[in-house]
Amino acid sequence: MRFNLFKTMLTFFLPVLLVFTLIPVSAFAADTDSKVEVRMKAGSRAVKINGKASTVEAPFVASGTTMVPLKVITNAFGAGLKLENGNVITLTYNDRKVVLTFGNKTVKVNGAAKTVAVAPVVVKGSTMVPLRVIVEAFGAKITADSVTKETVIIGVRAQSSGTGGTSIDADYGKTKIGDSYHKWTLNYPAGLVLVQQSDSGSFVKWADTADDSKVAAQVNVITEDVGEDALSSEEQRDTMYSYYDEDEITIDKRTITVNGLTFEKLVTFTKQTKMYYEYRGIQLDDTYYIVIVGAKGTDKSVLNSYGTLLNSFIPSYNQADKTIKDITKVKDGFITFKDADYGLTVKLPADWNSDPESTTPWFTNRTDAFTFSFSSLTAGDTLENWATRREARVREDYIGSNIRNFTTAPLSLKDGNALMLSYELSYGGDIWIIYNEIFLISGNYRYSLDYIYPSSNGVKSSAVLKQIVASVDIDTAFIEKNFGLIEDDFDLIDRSKKTTKRSSLYGYSIDIPSYWYGVQKNFNEDNVSYTFSAGEMGIYETGNSAAAIVPALSEFVRSPENVSQGMSIKESSTVTINGKTAYKVVLSVSKPKDDLPYSHIFYAFDTAEGSLVFSFAIYDIHATDSNLKLVNDVVQSIRFN
Repeated sequence: MRFNLFKTMLTFFLPVLLVFTLIPVSAFAADTDSKVEVRMKAGSRAVKINGKASTVEAPFVASGTTMVPLKVITNAFGAGLKLENGNVITLTYNDRKVVLTFGNKTVKVNGAAKTVAVAPVVVKGSTMVPLRVIVEAFGAKITADSVTKETVIIGVRAQSSGTGGTSIDADYGKTKIGDSYHKWTLNYPAGLVLVQQSDSGSFVKWADTADDSKVAAQVNVITEDVGEDALSSEEQRDTMYSYYDEDEITIDKRTITVNGLTFEKLVTFTKQTKMYYEYRGIQLDDTYYIVIVGAKGTDKSVLNSYGTLLNSFIPSYNQADKTIKDITKVKDGFITFKDADYGLTVKLPADWNSDPESTTPWFTNRTDAFTFSFSSLTAGDTLENWATRREARVREDYIGSNIRNFTTAPLSLKDGNALMLSYELSYGGDIWIIYNEIFLISGNYRYSLDYIYPSSNGVKSSAVLKQIVASVDIDTAFIEKNFGLIEDDFDLIDRSKKTTKRSSLYGYSIDIPSYWYGVQKNFNEDNVSYTFSAGEMGIYETGNSAAAIVPALSEFVRSPENVSQGMSIKESSTVTINGKTAYKVVLSVSKPKDDLPYSHIFYAFDTAEGSLVFSFAIYDIHATDSNLKLVNDVVQSIRFN
């Protein structure tokens, strides 16, 4: 079963259930040393873990049993924690398993039952558990400090991090899982933990392990926007087929009715992983819901135990049902995106997604984009100078008729005072794109936040821009600590700097700007390819003479397909470059399919075995005087031995 997570791409711009809702635990973090010492006192909210103090719900003594906050134990000892069916607590510590149940005085340690005087209970939102039975199961010792009157627990941390969180307080009494934004509910997937959840929560996966190669059981819920028209049975099944693995085989398919709801049902088998899956799909309005269970086994009967779970799925969410644990990532219509690698937090509307393949934070919906980057600060640089350079660069790269409405305005971000440069670009026709580049300087770095959207989205996107400005938070201290020198690869690039490339095989040299990017940069190969901000350069050999390029291109542009793209020859001549004659042809494409209008300039030089062609494609919107001069300088640098 393959999960094709939807990723929206722009056409106008080039660029778990937290495992049971964790309460922030940095205050409880134990020393990295394996030794553990916990000090606490009944009636006192103060606790010390390896000497580090924090505040918790006060321990108390009832029926001779000391009851303590469960999260103190899990944090101190590094024990794994899981809650099932809203009331069964499972603690794992090395090879030990301790199982407790709210309201039940029986505790199981590696399967052996023990009776305690007081059952686990929730006090003021904090789960309180009997201390001695747990820590003794962990091999720890409990003593009393006669001077401070503290209870002292001495032990060691688990050898590896346990599975789960450090608190199940918020999950007490929850027997169902649901998403209030996507509107679905399901019984708790007992024995599994949430291992994956997409940005918007449209895809959720629980499994017995986070290691995909070792998964033996899993449950998935997927929601897709399919439009308002009702899907036929075949269309519903096609939607589910799209999540198949390459070796997945359908062994049963039918329409079923469960609790008055009609589902399409598929049962499948994968050859390599020996997993059996049951898919159920149902449409409600414009949303298609898919719930999938998978289990490893010898035949499809391995799925039988999941029948109750599958039957519990409903495409709705009842806000009044307090037994539902809401795992939605959407709060008040927004998702909080956090990129820990770059210390960035920002709130965006629910229809946005992050791009996991981007090397820097990049977020998109169907029309807009928001990006984040930073580089080292150059001594003496200012926000004003930065904005001035950017405007000059835009004017250098785009013809005047395609840019308009430059403005700069001060902004206040959480991390300091910033400056925003705004302008509009047109890539053809009446479609204009608004660019908002926000510049921030803090410490040793300068930060760039770019928000781009079509002008037709003005009102809606302007509101999103305000949300970005209000919510964006950059952990500048994290950047300062974890990054070194980050050179700017665009704004501060010296475009006048050249590098000489030579081909000993073809006997020529050429000077190209150092900032051009080499796709194929071995000049002794048959093809050389570079890209740059205005277009691209190619060098290749042909077996025909240079003079033959003119009739060949003339015939090429006359084909019906190329005529429909507005292709024509604008210039055909011979020129002399550093004493060598070349045939020059300028080809224009005014209506290319799925591309912007451009011109293609060819220079063909005769060689002993045919000809060598230097070609330059330049987009019309980038055909500024500076870019044309840049390309012409490269052409004029061509020299043959």
